[in-house]
Amino acid sequence: MADSRYRSVVKAASYRVFATGMVFTIAFLYTGEFGSAAKIGVSAAVGKTALYYVWERLWSNIEWGRRPA
Repeated sequence: MADSRYRSVVKAASYRVFATGMVFTIAFLYTGEFGSAAKIGVSAAVGKTALYYVWERLWSNIEWGRRPA
């Protein structure tokens, strides 16, 4: 059974919030500047969210490793 598009979007968004916090923290530790860290975090979040969504949709079409319900 494939995931719905809505489920993929929710999974991508929730993961991205978590991961963006980590990117922001690391960027802040490197730069010491809140603004720069925020720009890096937001840029990474937008790009990676789109990539993750595409990745999820591709994998939702692959039956390998799934067990029937």
